[in-house]
Amino acid sequence: MGKKLIELRNISKSFDGETVVKDLNLYINENEFITLVGPSGCGKTTTLRMIGGFVTPDSGEIILDGEVVNNLAPFERPINTVFQRYALFPHLNVYDNVAFGLRNFSRQFIDLKSNVRRGYEEEKRTLISKLNSKKTTKDEKIEIRNRLKEMKKEINEKIYIEKEKLIEQKLQEIEKRYEAKISKIEEELERIKSENNEIKIAEEKLDALEEKIANESRNKKELQKNRLKYQKEIEELEKIINQERYYELKEELKKQYQMQADEEKKAKKLMLSKHHIDEAVRDALKLVKLEGFENRKISSLSGGQQQRVAIARAIVNKPKILLLDEPLAALDLKLRQNMQYELKEMQRELGITFVFVTHDQEEALTMSDTVVVMDKGIIQQIGTPEDIYNEPKNRFVASFIGESNIIRGVYRGNRKVEFLGSVFDCVDDNFEEGEVCDVVIRPEDFDVVPLDKAKIIGEVDATLFKGVHFEICAIVDGIELVLHQYENSEVGDKIGLSVDPYEIHLMKVNEDEEV
Repeated sequence: MGKKLIELRNISKSFDGETVVKDLNLYINENEFITLVGPSGCGKTTTLRMIGGFVTPDSGEIILDGEVVNNLAPFERPINTVFQRYALFPHLNVYDNVAFGLRNFSRQFIDLKSNVRRGYEEEKRTLISKLNSKKTTKDEKIEIRNRLKEMKKEINEKIYIEKEKLIEQKLQEIEKRYEAKISKIEEELERIKSENNEIKIAEEKLDALEEKIANESRNKKELQKNRLKYQKEIEELEKIINQERYYELKEELKKQYQMQADEEKKAKKLMLSKHHIDEAVRDALKLVKLEGFENRKISSLSGGQQQRVAIARAIVNKPKILLLDEPLAALDLKLRQNMQYELKEMQRELGITFVFVTHDQEEALTMSDTVVVMDKGIIQQIGTPEDIYNEPKNRFVASFIGESNIIRGVYRGNRKVEFLGSVFDCVDDNFEEGEVCDVVIRPEDFDVVPLDKAKIIGEVDATLFKGVHFEICAIVDGIELVLHQYENSEVGDKIGLSVDPYEIHLMKVNEDEEV
């Protein structure tokens, strides 16, 4: 993983007196795909919106790339967002939707301002800490406030200086780049002219004729009239001059001058030129597999295609962080599964940080490097998909992520645990002998064995065909167990069960949790 890019410190948020996020601490690394998952109302979307700047936390700090951004507007953060409802512009076609941000927003200038502010961040934090301290005297507080005002002025002055330096640098780069291109074309034109004396003579005659027409014309009306008078002669000379290769080079030269002028004009505002916008839009549409859709209306697209346009619009200006708020929720199952893999592949290719919100546990496990499980505004567990699934930390995580059988047991010491009237070997040893614990066994981890070799025996209560397996409900000592098996059993059958030690996971008992 890369460096720490996002840090949330002691973040809390309430709406109408109800706490939605409570004292949340989380950091996210550069180039990481992290998913916030939990039931509706758990605080995951509010957390995402606080990172994006759409919601301001009541307390705590949001730090992006080393800068506290609590008071920064969404457009001033190195972030783009893909919303659940896509939020596309219906009056614009696909191309213009994707190009919108590039035409109206300078990511370079935002990054420049952020870099300048970051240089003052440590001093600013120290001063604010002193300002809020009860030990700081009144005179010291006046000094601190004056310094904070000076700092704001210094930051604005430095931003202006850095902006001018960057513009000058870009103008020099543009001039140098186009100088080489234009010189090469001009050399080729001169070579053709020198090899073909007829073109040279025709150009000289045409220049002389244009000068003559201009001298004979007192106004624009006379100029047009005189051009018509010499039209045949002009066309004959142009026909000689505009030989195929020579004409192509002259058009290319004209194009290069236009492109240079456009780049220089946009560079003065730290914006992208028209041809660079076109290149970026087409690259983004290619990445989301929408080549050829540039002129399509948004209303003519399917839900999946609209979602791809929303993603292209979000990634086209290459943000450091992409926030995705349940972007697959409106898609049908097959399309959603396809998009899960495509989004993960896209994140690898782009090399930017994805923060994804979903209530779909399978989606979280499929796509993420890191999963954050939330409930009632509190983080319950953070880990890799494998850790979250195989080693849940509490009853909520075990129940919410996948299906689980959670059985109350007693640790008997020496890596043995007793539950459902039998003692099983296990791999956990961080319990006291005789300590009550929760035993977690996933449905697919039970083995069906002959009754004489079974550790526990249950009675089949119900079966359900799930496509790749049968879901079997068995009653053991009044407790229902769920099993996933490839072979079915009949209701009322006795069924022998066993489980390997490494498939048994023990959890500490939280008395506040419902059993």
